[in-house]
Amino acid sequence: MTSLPVSVVDIAETRQTICVGIVGFTILIWDHLVTSGDEIEFIWQGPKGILVYLFLLNRYLTPLGFIVNVVAYTLPSWSETSCQNFVRFEGAMTFIGIIIVGLMMLLRVIAMYKHQRVVIALAVFLLLAWLVVTAWLLIHAGPVVHNDIVHSCTMVFYSGSISSASAWLPLLYDTYVFGLTLHRTLPSIRNKEAGHVIRTLFADGLLYYSVICTINLVLTFMIIEAPEGVQNIAAQLELILTVTMMSRITLNLKKQGYYGPSPLHSQVESIIMSTRNHAMSTPSGGIVVLNRMRSHSAPSAERVGVNSRARSGSTNSLAPVRTITFAENPSIAVTRPRLSTIYSFPDGSTAQIPMGGSLVIE
Repeated sequence: MTSLPVSVVDIAETRQTICVGIVGFTILIWDHLVTSGDEIEFIWQGPKGILVYLFLLNRYLTPLGFIVNVVAYTLPSWSETSCQNFVRFEGAMTFIGIIIVGLMMLLRVIAMYKHQRVVIALAVFLLLAWLVVTAWLLIHAGPVVHNDIVHSCTMVFYSGSISSASAWLPLLYDTYVFGLTLHRTLPSIRNKEAGHVIRTLFADGLLYYSVICTINLVLTFMIIEAPEGVQNIAAQLELILTVTMMSRITLNLKKQGYYGPSPLHSQVESIIMSTRNHAMSTPSGGIVVLNRMRSHSAPSAERVGVNSRARSGSTNSLAPVRTITFAENPSIAVTRPRLSTIYSFPDGSTAQIPMGGSLVIE
């Protein structure tokens, strides 16, 4: 089987690089458009801090630099000298993007484990190792060599198999951060005690790690096995998806933290935590006991019910007990408390009479 001419292979690899770059940049622009409203509300109009400034750098600096990359892929007037200078710019922009995303992830670790210095120190060590190795690889990087009929400028690492560290080191760092996120959020979720922010941290962390882990694994194998012309074809996609995912999960966390549960939800949660399984008396002499009930109309919602049996010394006497049910899920509209009276009979059965309703035997 005859092999294709070198020029044909070079043209095909260049087109693949251009197509992947355009696809990645299209994803980035689309994400900017669909999240622009949240950005204005929670970033530009919200309180400012280090996370906000890092977000803005991640949101705009890297994409603006990537526009130059897209032009470099297709500009026919590149000379060898100008391309050599350009790859330094491409490497610098990649390094800055890595620093920004790494610091944003580190701030999450510090927020979750602020009093555990060993955990934070290990995260800092992994981040520094990632940055140092990447900086060394970028120093020894250079442009892809093309034949005379191809005019394109892209960067490739010329450091042998160690070049794959540019992919598996960020994967190691992201795995550590994701493991810390699971350790902090899963116990609360399993015990059904997690609030909006905890659930958001878990869901966003899982989404981010799934996407970045996949692209980094692909990039690792491509750097080791792929031809020189397409070795870093997934690197540009990794950078773009990292920027996109980091912007998305930051906005989503701020959005969930801002809107969060409704006031009624917060009040009921406070009642649950302070009076769980404790009896309370009512002004009318009835007895109430707070516990949890599941809603049949909304499986994801929990109800706080007051359900108790009150008995006096005589087996025939009936003590009224009021039941109040609230919807815990803020998305479920709550109109008014539902009052009912529960009577206990001598044989142990109970009867519930809703206000204005008929007798119901339980």
